[in-house]
Amino acid sequence: MNDPLVEKLLQELKRRPSQKASELAQAIGADRREVNKHLVHTLAGKVHQDQAYRWRLRDHTSTSAGQQPASAAPSSELARLCRYYLECIGQDSDEGVSTFAANRYGEPEYAELPALPMAGLDWDWWNGPGAGRVLGKVRADKANLVAWLGYPVRLRKHRTAKWEGFFVEPVMLWPIVLPENPGDPYRLQDDLPNANFAFLRSLAMGDAQQVVEEAARLADELGLNSPLEDQPEVDELLHRLAAIRPDWDWREGLDLDRCSEGLPLSVIDEVGIYNRAVILPGKRSPYTQGLESELKQLSDKAGTELAGTALSHWLSGEFKSAPAADTQPLIEVLPMNSEQRSAVLSALSVPHTVVTGPPGTGKSQVVANLLVNAAWRGMKVLFASKNNKAVDVVEARVNGLGNRPVLLRLGSKEYQAKLASYLMAMLSGKATKDDEVSYQEGLERHKQLATRLAQLDQVQQRTLEARNLVDRLDAEAEGYRALFGADMFNALDAGLLANADAAVPAYLQAIDALDPTKQGLISRIVGAVLRGSRVTALGTAAQHLKPTADHLGVSLPDLSAQLDFRAMRRAAASVSERAVAGKKVVVYQKALEVLRSSPAFEDIARQRQELTEQVAGNSTGLWRDWVQMAPARLTAAQRKEVADYAALLQLITAPDGQNVGAAVRNKARVLQHKVTALFSCWAVTSLSARGKVPFEAGYFDLVVIDEASQCDIASALPLLFRAKRSVIIGDPMQLRHISAVTRQKEGELQQKYGHVAARAAWMYSVNSLYDLAVAVGATDQIINLRDHHRSHADIIEFSNYTFYEGKLRVATRYKNLKRPRNREPGVIWQDVRGKTVRPSNGGAQNAREASAVLEVLHDLLVVRDFRGTVGVVTPFRAQAQLMQEQLAQHPELVNLGSRADLLVDTVHRFQGDERDVMIFSPVISADAPPGAISFLRSNGNLFNVAITRARGLLHVVGDRTVASASGVNYLAKFADYVGCLTADATTTAAVATPSLGADYPAVSRPERVSDWERLFYRALYQARLRPIPQFTVEQFDLDFAVVVGNRRLNIEVDGERYHRSWTGELCLRDQLRNQRLIELGWDVKRFWVYEIRDRLPECVKQVQDWVISARSHQMTVDQDLTRAGF
Repeated sequence: MNDPLVEKLLQELKRRPSQKASELAQAIGADRREVNKHLVHTLAGKVHQDQAYRWRLRDHTSTSAGQQPASAAPSSELARLCRYYLECIGQDSDEGVSTFAANRYGEPEYAELPALPMAGLDWDWWNGPGAGRVLGKVRADKANLVAWLGYPVRLRKHRTAKWEGFFVEPVMLWPIVLPENPGDPYRLQDDLPNANFAFLRSLAMGDAQQVVEEAARLADELGLNSPLEDQPEVDELLHRLAAIRPDWDWREGLDLDRCSEGLPLSVIDEVGIYNRAVILPGKRSPYTQGLESELKQLSDKAGTELAGTALSHWLSGEFKSAPAADTQPLIEVLPMNSEQRSAVLSALSVPHTVVTGPPGTGKSQVVANLLVNAAWRGMKVLFASKNNKAVDVVEARVNGLGNRPVLLRLGSKEYQAKLASYLMAMLSGKATKDDEVSYQEGLERHKQLATRLAQLDQVQQRTLEARNLVDRLDAEAEGYRALFGADMFNALDAGLLANADAAVPAYLQAIDALDPTKQGLISRIVGAVLRGSRVTALGTAAQHLKPTADHLGVSLPDLSAQLDFRAMRRAAASVSERAVAGKKVVVYQKALEVLRSSPAFEDIARQRQELTEQVAGNSTGLWRDWVQMAPARLTAAQRKEVADYAALLQLITAPDGQNVGAAVRNKARVLQHKVTALFSCWAVTSLSARGKVPFEAGYFDLVVIDEASQCDIASALPLLFRAKRSVIIGDPMQLRHISAVTRQKEGELQQKYGHVAARAAWMYSVNSLYDLAVAVGATDQIINLRDHHRSHADIIEFSNYTFYEGKLRVATRYKNLKRPRNREPGVIWQDVRGKTVRPSNGGAQNAREASAVLEVLHDLLVVRDFRGTVGVVTPFRAQAQLMQEQLAQHPELVNLGSRADLLVDTVHRFQGDERDVMIFSPVISADAPPGAISFLRSNGNLFNVAITRARGLLHVVGDRTVASASGVNYLAKFADYVGCLTADATTTAAVATPSLGADYPAVSRPERVSDWERLFYRALYQARLRPIPQFTVEQFDLDFAVVVGNRRLNIEVDGERYHRSWTGELCLRDQLRNQRLIELGWDVKRFWVYEIRDRLPECVKQVQDWVISARSHQMTVDQDLTRAGF
């Protein structure tokens, strides 16, 4: 105890208790690692370290190391829910990392290191003895394996009837990041480790719950759940581990700088924990231990701590605390349709929004516009998804919209280095006065355009209401056409009809004055005297009524003959009835004129297209100006913090960053919290938030969770706790959350934690996060995206009607599609009859199909020199591996595949991805194993994902006859669907150029032709016009096309929807269609059925006027070309 350093430590702790090792080292001017060793070993029993890693002199009243105060069993509903999910995760999680200690056939599956890489030594640990061999194995199979650094290591003995030996099981694990390029250094993904489940399981005395709870308890005791600035250094953590678990079977003391140089683990025959560091492979699995720690923390939160959080809303089912209405117009840096706009507005203003987005409906546009508008409004947003790829895609898209990033990615060192670069670039920028002026001008222009768009929406609504009014009035007046005849029906005079209101009663009164049957004795006597004057009065009344009666085709009885009072009354009744009917017709005629004078949908579509382009252009400039001014919004103190943080990140993420000292790392953690508060939008994967994002209630205004159909509920709870409002985005018909927890076990756990009655929808293994989001929210909080923009109509229409109830509106721009053969259908089936076999490692393979796929690739990439992107997808892993192996044997295809971004894999690898051409191998043959059929039958969502990855062409290679009779419902329907496409293409080709005569010609789809189209065709033909019926443009079949030179007119007749109210949905479909045709250079004219029937000459004249205008335009063009010498 005479060591001067030890004496200094004791004196310093006596002077100022409760200091960290780093603080003590600084106070006495010593190395922190030396200080820590003395505190742990030399002064053991004299000093005590609390849970925050602060040291003090031990006295008799202090709590002994490792002893934790007893805590009450969880009783709140949230606590029970968290414990339930912890146990589910324990059932569902990976088995941890474990491998044989010795290998009788060669080297063991691990490599021992002489020291921990982070021990402060400057050495290439990945090149150590055996390390290259292990890491090389992982690189060769990185789709299925990950590399781990483990320390310390326990040897576990295992005995079976035929074998006895030892397993190597590290106590703590660090994931190793493989370098992108050969020769680059390997590095550890995280500074601090997590416990190895395989090790904990070997020591656990109970079931999976105990393992998960021990892992969570360890995280607490080791300080892994502490605030970022208080988290320990590695050596402190490991020494703490030994101190708080003295009952474990430790065989060697821990020394990070020098791992034991005794016998190798492969020959040691005693169970226990050894001072060894190893590199070993493990199966790739969800990284859930951070989640477990956060669920444990969440279970301790009181109800008051949840108030105002999204999690609180979800638990209570009450979403009433909406902020004040947002009056700022949206920035549309990416053009949006009405549904996308509604989704963004909802997300910015209400507590809970669910966005359902089938393939190609623009979910990423919604996310990008949402994040941009949230940042613009000064909101703090956390974006999360289950996988890195989804987060990377959104980050790239959002940050690509401006000259500086606004969505900052948190994660491993790779992302930290990128973040440092972003921050430094931002600080080096400078906003000028011109930037401010440009921004203000753009903002004013933005408000003006938003007002004009709102006014255009009102105009469209008025036209829609006018159409539906005409439709209703027409239905009411329909029976009067026969009464009046066509000529009179369209020529009724409202004034003459109004005359009947007074003239008919006067006429009847005059009749009654003369009719004796209507008079008493005295009246008859008086009447005889006054007869002459009363006859005169009757004549006058008849003269007043006669113009109306004549107009309505009713003859009044002659007054010169014997007066026939009954006939007179019949005539009056007929006039009255016809006048009532005529008034209804007049109301209809007036409404029809209002409709005809209303702005047409096609004109509104043209204006909307122009305004939308102006909004997009202005929004882009407005956003760039706003981002450009970001540095000016920071104070001097904030700029210093950002600069310091960026510099420290650069230091930590350097190749030798693992050697950076504790003071630097601690400072970086403190600054990370501060910097997070300065910027609006942050992105993480759902399982990597721990330690990256402050675990504070309502820290963010909004959390946006994408791909929620694949996300489990448990991993979202800490994210919902961190935010005030939630936006959940997903598609229940694509890949879903998969759990290994059995239904029986699920039921037992639900019962155990009392969730059966009230929380059945929260079941871990049954429902995804998306499912729960839909369940807890109201109907008006769910927004469905329906405009599909990705694929050829032939590709998406099958999924549309099979999986999405026909609700998608196909709006794909065909000119943007890259297709090998434009005249073919969007889906083709190459019939290949192979044989399905089950390989030794399971699954299903079809060698003939695999070879045929290779032939298709050769034809596409080599023969046709196709310059688009290509993918090959199959439901079966074994088939994907077979095709990958065959492809590797063709260097020419491999080289061209790089140009085509060729990916050959299973469906899961293509989620969120797309290609111009997709080749699909279903594998199924006549003698397919029952297991393969069963797998396909129960995975319709996989098929939906597979076929909707294609943009321009889906090429199926397989046995169509077998598929049609496979018993797999969706596959059979798809085989029949492709057959119909082929038949339709043949029929269309046969009638592609119809023979135009006076009668409507034969067309490929006669069932779609209405009587009104036939009538209009004959009238146009008689007017010497030659409309082409059922003319196909992209995915649209036009009712008629008229072509004059380079001018083209699409004529649409509203026959299909006659006597049906036009809804917003029909209007949207028509709007999409009109906008797309206008983009392609077409003029569009829509004629309502009422116009064709009641204003046919005027309709024909409109087409004639267009033709005259088009010919005049063409003549001007020809003259200009002639003058130019062409």
